[in-house]
Amino acid sequence: MESEVDNLLMRRVAGETIVLLKNESSILPLRPTELKKIAIVGGNAKAIVLSGGGSAALKPSFFTTPYDGIVRALPETVEVTYSVGAPGAS
Repeated sequence: MESEVDNLLMRRVAGETIVLLKNESSILPLRPTELKKIAIVGGNAKAIVLSGGGSAALKPSFFTTPYDGIVRALPETVEVTYSVGAPGAS
């Protein structure tokens, strides 16, 4: 069960991380040739999730996880670190 202190901390962390979404200093899009390391965080990064259901069900001829797609798009010289992250956060 989350406490008020937990909720305040999570709100603060979320507010501070939104800076990346503002794209200050034109950090996005990332330039793979300029990267040395990258961290991929979150259990869903390695999950295969097919969208659709019912009449929108899909039968893809291939699929990939976000993790595999990112790793394949990077030069081999980029060090990739993966972490599931906080339990229950995925």
